[in-house]
Amino acid sequence: MRKNNEFFVGYLKAPQSIVSFYKIVVPIFLLIAIAVGVWLSLNQQSAGKGVAELSNQSTMSGYLTLDPYPVLHHVGEEKRSVILVDRFKKSANDLLQPYANQWITVSGLPIDRGDWVMLQVPADAEVQVVSNKMGLEVSDQYLGEVTFEGEIIDSKCFLGVMKPGGGKVHRACARLCLLGGVPPMLAVKNQQGERLGYLLMNEDGSSASIPLSDKVAVPVRLSGTLLQRGELQYVRLNASNVKLLTGSKLADYGETLAQMSDEDVAMLNHDHDH
Repeated sequence: MRKNNEFFVGYLKAPQSIVSFYKIVVPIFLLIAIAVGVWLSLNQQSAGKGVAELSNQSTMSGYLTLDPYPVLHHVGEEKRSVILVDRFKKSANDLLQPYANQWITVSGLPIDRGDWVMLQVPADAEVQVVSNKMGLEVSDQYLGEVTFEGEIIDSKCFLGVMKPGGGKVHRACARLCLLGGVPPMLAVKNQQGERLGYLLMNEDGSSASIPLSDKVAVPVRLSGTLLQRGELQYVRLNASNVKLLTGSKLADYGETLAQMSDEDVAMLNHDHDH
């Protein structure tokens, strides 16, 4: 007489064959799940080491310029140039307009990523005029004609406010920021693997935020004039000539974000002269 096949009944003790089966299968599935999780985490693109302070205010003093974006120059012992933005998705230009071309002190929430520093200035910020130091005007230094491939991003989110602050998942947010006047930036990776950033402005020196808002968070190729203004590097371009590249792969922008080195600038000028 044949024995009945073992059958699992919830309110009875499980048959030994089923218990033995799951003692083997469950650990295997757990190990596979752990291995997949580790593999995914190791192969995920870095969101970067940008830091945005949400509560610790910082006070900075420097010479304020507004064109094309608010920037505080000669800040601290390192004489850094600090980009100023509103606490929300908009430019701080209107708030700071009365203090243009003056030496001021202002407080806000700092954002830091590599060579780049930004300050979020609240609408009720107290701005103090230290002195009207005319003669500190920041002039442009011509660095050469350039062509870059990379991704146009909104500088505020990319430098640390959002993670990730680039790519298609961030496109809607980035577009709103640019429409509000947040400075657009091009993030690229050079042949040495370094991640570099360049602020973008129109050919006439005005803000390119709105003209570039429909070209954000996708691969692009653009050409223009590379300028140094204070400690920041800009590309002056015609927004209508920015070319969208085919494909969906975006650059790996790494942990931090630098600016073009003096050696690279010298090489650029050498190539241009010849």
